[in-house]
Amino acid sequence: MSIAYHDPGLIRQFGDDLEKNLADRILNTVPSYATFWATFVGNDGYQHSLPMPGANAQIQKDRAHIWEHLYTLFESLALCWDLEGYFARAEQITTFAEYTRNLNAWIAFYAHLGRIHDMAGKVADGLRATHLLAPFNPFYEQRHVALHGIKVPMRWADNVLCAPPIGEAPGHWHTQMAWTELQKADFEYLSTSVSATLRDLEKIIERFFSELLNLAPARLGLSPVEWPASRSEPIKTFPFAGTQSCEPVFDHNISGYSGIRNPQDHH
Repeated sequence: MSIAYHDPGLIRQFGDDLEKNLADRILNTVPSYATFWATFVGNDGYQHSLPMPGANAQIQKDRAHIWEHLYTLFESLALCWDLEGYFARAEQITTFAEYTRNLNAWIAFYAHLGRIHDMAGKVADGLRATHLLAPFNPFYEQRHVALHGIKVPMRWADNVLCAPPIGEAPGHWHTQMAWTELQKADFEYLSTSVSATLRDLEKIIERFFSELLNLAPARLGLSPVEWPASRSEPIKTFPFAGTQSCEPVFDHNISGYSGIRNPQDHH
């Protein structure tokens, strides 16, 4: 008997390593991502998506295009989750090294917000559904201020770094402001602002994937993939993004191997 194609829980066993390690969080916060993957992508254990019965070459090409962008969006969300954990663990700063790591992590967080927006935009364009991108725009505006404006001013509170919220609302930081215009009451912990931003973003991403479940078949002709009843042991292949393992591969016989060697191999 074939596996139920639409079951998001399949990502626990058949997702790539990033998806499997974060399966619980995916299913609790953005379950439609897992449903989309289980319905239209899958993983045969050989670094390939599952067959889509009746799909012609154009549909297969469109599926690959949309999935590559969607997986990239998910990867940035996953890395934002990791950064959120970092800010929670390293909230109190006592050394210069901790200070610089916090600044780097904060900038990286906003860079990922931009990447998520860009990937959603590519998908929306491909589906001729530009309305899908609008909810991501406020996050992109925050990213623009953080990365393309002058340094966002920060303060200290009990050895914890604080920054103002970013946006156009009163008390928020935007590109037309000077550092002297903000008061102490306008600042919040970096960990607090990162977590609050992610909770809002998760809701947007969940709605985005929920809409894709209907739009992808209607606009691109996607249909449910064919899950096998069982799978044999995967052969050793070069891993590609979206179906990869966290384990490094060192095998010169694998097709596509780059030939990069460990520095210790040089004598």
